[in-house]
Amino acid sequence: MLALCFGVLAFCPACTEGPEDDGGKTENPSGGEEDKPSTPSEDEIDWSKLDSKATVRGVVRCGGEGVPDVVVTDGVNMTRTNKQGAYTLRTSTAVSKFVYISVPSGYEVGSTRGFMPAFYRRIPKAASVDAVQQFDFTLKKVKQDKHILIVSADIHVRNRAMMQKADATTHEMCNPVRELDSVTFRRTYLASLRSYVKTLPAGVKVYGLNLGDVSNESHWGGNYKGDLNNFVTICERGGMPIQTYTIIGNHEHDMAATNLLTDDDSAAELAYMLTFGPTYYSFNIGKVHYVMLDNVKYINNVAGGKDRDYERRITQDQIDWAAKDANYMAEDVEHIVFGWHCPSFRRAPGTAADEASTKAVLDLYAAKGLPMTILSGHNHTAETVSVAGYANTVEYIHPSVSGAWWYFPLCSDGAPSTFTRYDFDGGKMTFRRSVNVGYTGQHYYRIYNKGQTNTAGKKVVRLNVWDWHTNWKFEVYENDVRVPDAALVSNRMNDPLYVEVHDHTGNNITSAAHSFLNVVKTDHILDYQPKNEAATIKIKAIDEFNTEVFTVTTKIE
Repeated sequence: MLALCFGVLAFCPACTEGPEDDGGKTENPSGGEEDKPSTPSEDEIDWSKLDSKATVRGVVRCGGEGVPDVVVTDGVNMTRTNKQGAYTLRTSTAVSKFVYISVPSGYEVGSTRGFMPAFYRRIPKAASVDAVQQFDFTLKKVKQDKHILIVSADIHVRNRAMMQKADATTHEMCNPVRELDSVTFRRTYLASLRSYVKTLPAGVKVYGLNLGDVSNESHWGGNYKGDLNNFVTICERGGMPIQTYTIIGNHEHDMAATNLLTDDDSAAELAYMLTFGPTYYSFNIGKVHYVMLDNVKYINNVAGGKDRDYERRITQDQIDWAAKDANYMAEDVEHIVFGWHCPSFRRAPGTAADEASTKAVLDLYAAKGLPMTILSGHNHTAETVSVAGYANTVEYIHPSVSGAWWYFPLCSDGAPSTFTRYDFDGGKMTFRRSVNVGYTGQHYYRIYNKGQTNTAGKKVVRLNVWDWHTNWKFEVYENDVRVPDAALVSNRMNDPLYVEVHDHTGNNITSAAHSFLNVVKTDHILDYQPKNEAATIKIKAIDEFNTEVFTVTTKIE
């Protein structure tokens, strides 16, 4: 394992519900924050009765009192705090660079830089039995049995203006000429998120999760300087309104680290770890246990002609750690949520992460007999998959915040740039809905009712419903009469609006160099062939939570 140099992170919010307290911090030039020098505990903890071979130790407190049974790990070893809130670990700093907690249910940690959860401490120097290092944590109590999670994917802030020019043919949906994507991000995403959070139910805790690729490693240096700390600064100054966890994506791996042919790609992960901390960890909110893993094994074999290449798999060291995490999970957990960057399962044809390593992780937790949900991104498209072989297990693949990478706010399957809201009541997911970013029209669906025909040449009403899943129900009416046995047929095809906007953006995006912006076929485009082509057609969509998503009334033109 590569030897890394880290600072130490500290945070001390009060153990009461209320505003977060940023006390006890000093700035660290590396971009993190350092602890003030530790002083011996006055809790009369007899460390000799714990582990005489420990190299790190600490206390987890709330309101000055020790919190028992908090899970603490260094990414390899795992333990729980005792009745005094104390823990010890035999940590090898040749392998582990952090000590961190699995934030327990009913508690929060504070936030650094306004929004990043301070659940970890960096180990700044070699640890040994003779020089035991102490890393304490402070929690605050919160009511969170009901909570909302806001999930975002593939933000790709590069500090770059994508639209360099426009003319009379440029589509109206395109972003302003020479507006930096960082400015667009603040103007659209952050503004939308701040406004949206204000509308959420009072008293319900709201948290965020970024599913990776918040930046782009190709723009970390040079004139752009769009590195990870730049992203954090944008969020901090732009008023990120919720505490937000982050996962590493392929574009958080450093291009300067090459030919990483073993499982150890920490050289490429250094910038991420200096900014966001561990690349795999867990936390608890209410009755939900969240497990965040890194399923990007970076290689960047430039010498072999494979610049920035990577494998989509979970490494064995993470699987070993997950086995411990599953065993240490609280007994009252009712739902397990996994977060990683690359999709693991697909409903439609397409690339997915390594099935063997993904199932090795799922198998560890499936033994609990609980519902499991996977949250992923990477593809910049929307897709929902019921995972075969695992009862009550669903993967939600999220469209990107960056849309067509900041030229315009549409993803290549026609889904708008979105973040997605998940509601939990205890361990039950009760609601899910995508929220548009920067494009306020056509929430939840887009309708095409003019000149649309199916493969048989029959006129159809065509809907693009980006959150659609095969277990949704639709009620269809013609002239207010329910049509028995009516069905919307999934039609795998391109979204017409995306094609239109893409082809009228200019700026060379139709060239081979911009092939990553090409339109992709999607199966969440649904056709209805009416019995009477002149009828007024009403379609009601009901999602997997038995909630009405929308009702649309239209006629074929």
